[in-house]
Amino acid sequence: MRSEMKLRQRWVVGVLLVISMTWFTVALLSGQVPAGIMILSAGVADEPRLSISNRQIAADYTSGEEDNEDDEKTSDEIRAEMRKKGLPYDSTLYFAANSRRHLVPFNKVENRNKFEALFRDFPSGNRIPKLDRKDYLVRYREPQKHKKIWEIFHSNINRYEMYSFNNTALFTEYLDYLGAVPILKARGKSGGTQVKLFLVFADGGEALVKPWRVPREYETLPDHYYFADIERHTAEIAAFHLDRILDFRRVPPNAGRIFNLSTDILEHADSELAKLFYRSPAKNLCFMTDCEQHCDIAENPVCGSPDRVEFSVAAYLPRQRSSKRSSWDHPFKRTYSKREVADWETDPNYCKRVVMLQHPYNSGRRLLDIVDLAIADFFAGNLDRHSYNTYKIFGNFSTVIHLDHGRRFGKYKTDDLSCIVPLTQCCIIRKSTYERLLILQRNEYKLGDVMRQSMSTDRIFPVLYEPHYDALNRRLDIVIEAIRKCISNAESEEDVLKLEPRIEDYVETQPPDDET
Repeated sequence: MRSEMKLRQRWVVGVLLVISMTWFTVALLSGQVPAGIMILSAGVADEPRLSISNRQIAADYTSGEEDNEDDEKTSDEIRAEMRKKGLPYDSTLYFAANSRRHLVPFNKVENRNKFEALFRDFPSGNRIPKLDRKDYLVRYREPQKHKKIWEIFHSNINRYEMYSFNNTALFTEYLDYLGAVPILKARGKSGGTQVKLFLVFADGGEALVKPWRVPREYETLPDHYYFADIERHTAEIAAFHLDRILDFRRVPPNAGRIFNLSTDILEHADSELAKLFYRSPAKNLCFMTDCEQHCDIAENPVCGSPDRVEFSVAAYLPRQRSSKRSSWDHPFKRTYSKREVADWETDPNYCKRVVMLQHPYNSGRRLLDIVDLAIADFFAGNLDRHSYNTYKIFGNFSTVIHLDHGRRFGKYKTDDLSCIVPLTQCCIIRKSTYERLLILQRNEYKLGDVMRQSMSTDRIFPVLYEPHYDALNRRLDIVIEAIRKCISNAESEEDVLKLEPRIEDYVETQPPDDET
């Protein structure tokens, strides 16, 4: 009797095992394995593991084909696609959702009609006066000997702009250059909160590069403080394109590029950087760099797959003696504290009571520049604006330089209105900026569409996750409504919409040497 019961028990257990194995096999083939279950790649022995969640992430970076077509691809095919785009198999920091059904496919760009029409149909409203030699940042004694693309870029920087309006020929060549030029030297770049490298190219050009850290669709967590958020290399690229479309012309050119960490970086690294490289247990090449503040995130390494990683490549600004920069605390700087808020966050009259009475915001162009910067930061959801730069040689009548955009484009579902407090409190804006925004609100020049088309030629396109383009359009409407509210509350439209200040009308209220 006992033997008969044992036989039945074994039979039941056997049936359950068969059912379980059958379920697991079907789930594996259909891509529905529960999160956390790992499968070994069916390739060479030193290939890294590929999780199902990352297989789903990888599929979302393809051309946006239907789900059933993606699901039919083998893990080796998906891995090959990831290699082509330089995408890591896994993130040591964040993980995308286990299901890809909720993700929005990337829109394929068939042409750049709206982008081209914007620059064809409308001249720049942000016009600059006739320039003298003293208005240029770099003054070569023999300009004919400085014809490298980065030298041409440097020679065009002036008191009013980083680059000229719609200089398509220059940027087509320069962005291609940043995406392909051979590397001569590489070293770690100290300072800040995130991993970044300084590169010297074979022709003497220089660049600051930041690596891939999170998937495109990753959104900053609601409880994450702005000063501890991850930096995104794609945000640096998008910041340049947004700057160009808004006609601010204050962000250095930036392009995406896929680096082989072994042949592009390690082989050219100095001794300090080289000793930071290692092979992970998954056989991926990784490295770390120093970090000075808010370093919890930066302590995670950058890893290739196995050696390839996406980077943003930003043109380095001139380093001649004449190119020294002044660093200014932003007048609407946040406290960078978990428990304290700044005065401007609780006082709606802070701008008129404090900022507009202070040097250098009480004359010239500086406050208008701060409002432009606030609009760009609001479009991109950037709360991390603690300082800004100007060139010392130009004194206090000089355009603001827009740098450090890694914490932009972290959210696309919500809008942080505190970013445009400089606009809503000061209630002034360049007339040319307002007119540009009205153009970008029209369907034929829609901001989100123009941004997508502008970045479509980048080597790591798609640069942004699709919902960010809808967020740009939504935030544009918010900014225009805020400007109209200021106009309706003002005695006259001229009190809000300001013409471009002229240097001949500028009176210095405090010596430039008092800057930090």
